[in-house]
Amino acid sequence: MKFIHTADWQIGMTFHGFKEIARNKMEDDRFEVIEAIAEYANKADNEIDFVLVCGDMFETPRVSEALVKKTFKKISRINKPVYVLAGNHEWNGSEFMFATKYFLENKPENLHVLAAGVTPVEGLSGVDIVGAPLEGKEDQIDLVKMQIDLLEATTNVRVLAGHGSIDAIMPVGERKDVIALDPIEKAISDKKISYVAMGDRHSTTKVGDTGLVWYSGAPEPTSFTEDKDGQRNILVVEINPGEKAKVEKVEVGQWEFIRFGTKFEQHQLRTKQDLDDLEKQVDKVKKPSNTAIKIYLDSVLDFDTDVRRGNLFDEWEDDYLARFEVSDSSKGHSIESDPLNEKAPAGLSGYALSAYEELKELAKSDEDEAEIALEALKLLTEFAGGNK
Repeated sequence: MKFIHTADWQIGMTFHGFKEIARNKMEDDRFEVIEAIAEYANKADNEIDFVLVCGDMFETPRVSEALVKKTFKKISRINKPVYVLAGNHEWNGSEFMFATKYFLENKPENLHVLAAGVTPVEGLSGVDIVGAPLEGKEDQIDLVKMQIDLLEATTNVRVLAGHGSIDAIMPVGERKDVIALDPIEKAISDKKISYVAMGDRHSTTKVGDTGLVWYSGAPEPTSFTEDKDGQRNILVVEINPGEKAKVEKVEVGQWEFIRFGTKFEQHQLRTKQDLDDLEKQVDKVKKPSNTAIKIYLDSVLDFDTDVRRGNLFDEWEDDYLARFEVSDSSKGHSIESDPLNEKAPAGLSGYALSAYEELKELAKSDEDEAEIALEALKLLTEFAGGNK
């Protein structure tokens, strides 16, 4: 038995900060992902039996009826049963996506909404899905553990479908609906479940040591916090009675979100070579029109190199990439002072001052070591606190 594990399609998501042409393309490509899933599922050689969507198929229950119809038209092309679990984005207060009139009136025959508890898979004897759907934006209990506690050991292939944060990788403070990993792993050991399919985390992630608990990740990226290798994937899971599940990542998405640095470890540009290296990394992007880049910038360059940096950033933002953004949390950019035209820092004396003066003379010379001396002079000036 083989199935596709996916989640977090986020149909109807808006993309603030993107140019209009890129925003429209991102919206269209989210539907192309469903086409890609259909193509993979329908190919006879892949032997897929069903598709499981573990929550957040839609961004909100307030998406337009036109978007719902377009989504369902794509889903109807999947020639297999498609099971969908309610995630947190299916809720908005008391509004529930799967109870809306336009959802119920347009739902294709092959789409099945999972209720809490055990659901036999259509057309497959001895294969069940255990649903743990969210019953609101935030619940008051661990819904996955609640379902596990109701199960007995079985010889059936049993897939548990959940949505939310597992404590082993995503501690969530005092929230009562955080999902505990220990009961999941015990249920696997006790033969209550064969595989745990999770949604909510948008990066493809294996949880724990069993190799049987996975987040599929979003098939198209949604933010810069997602791991590079965890983007654009679905999981193809093969489970046969008495055997451990085999899990394969299959790339179906077209977009890439890249982050340089973080708020706490910013991407430093100090030399021409640093800028050259950044340019080479951006040039390696496979599909610039489908790529968004965010940089946490800490740049101190000489005047000419900083002008080139500014020109590159403008090019990436205006023409080359779908989006290029310098984070608001960046230290920013500045022009370094030329130590050859500055007085010795006040903090230098004795041997340090003598070394400074010798380095300065060598840096001004035509000697082969002049460039090295200049870099050493910059470091010494910075160490001494510069000229303040």
